[in-house]
Amino acid sequence: MNLAQLRAFHAVAKHGTFSAAAHVLNISQPAVTQNVRALEEAMGSRLFHRRGTGIELTADGDDLLPHVHQIIKGLEDVSARLENGKHLRTGHLAIGLCGPHVAMPLIRHFRSAHPGIRIDTRMHNSSLLLELVAQLRVDLAVVTLTAPVNDLVCHLLADQEVLLLVPAVHDWAERAEIDIAELQGQAFVTREQGSMTQRIFEKALEERGVGIQTELVLSSREAVKEAVAAGLGLGVVLDKELGHDTRLVGVKLTGADLYAAEYLIVHPEVSELGAVREFIASSLQLIVK
Repeated sequence: MNLAQLRAFHAVAKHGTFSAAAHVLNISQPAVTQNVRALEEAMGSRLFHRRGTGIELTADGDDLLPHVHQIIKGLEDVSARLENGKHLRTGHLAIGLCGPHVAMPLIRHFRSAHPGIRIDTRMHNSSLLLELVAQLRVDLAVVTLTAPVNDLVCHLLADQEVLLLVPAVHDWAERAEIDIAELQGQAFVTREQGSMTQRIFEKALEERGVGIQTELVLSSREAVKEAVAAGLGLGVVLDKELGHDTRLVGVKLTGADLYAAEYLIVHPEVSELGAVREFIASSLQLIVK
């Protein structure tokens, strides 16, 4: 077992194919394949299931990945400390996003100071991103939470409020606010269960004893927006994710606790390492500004 083998395994696991790993590592695809096979021989087990269009981690590969991830991040940190103090010239960050609106300014600010850091993003709902951070499958994530998570390092980025999303031509579009009780029996397009926005909304409905009619369950806020604009039902959205679509209006909801926040979350084992540490510092600097 050697570092080249660990880097190859880590890159394939992160990027999903041997060709993508070769591109990131700037080596040939056969070299990546050879290193992974050598590591599998050293481990005495298969680390990937080879599929027609990609790969999947085996159970042994899944167990190994967090440990290798920590090694790679540790090496990046050592490299950063040896080269121009703590200035990062090269490296890689995998960032999970539940929405782009809060995260993109953070990425832009970090990239301006560290253009050599390669950034990959993954869009998922908050529940799945919490799992990915806990498993060290992404380096950090920007997620919607109602409170910090005890087992992770959580930095508050912005407060959020759940708004009622209505078409601009709807009778309620001119209202300043709507009590949640008025939603009784209304047709809605909703997000999947892993969506924190949806969980907050459903809890508020339950606490007030309000029942809605679910017309569609969709997997992204963009799909919800399009469905609401098409008149398929009402929806909900966080205020910083409303955007500037003239077909839609966000109306304040009253009569329930409909508040959350955006957090930058990271596993404590990597929060002080290399590019992860610098991204956190850059993000908090931007928030203070």
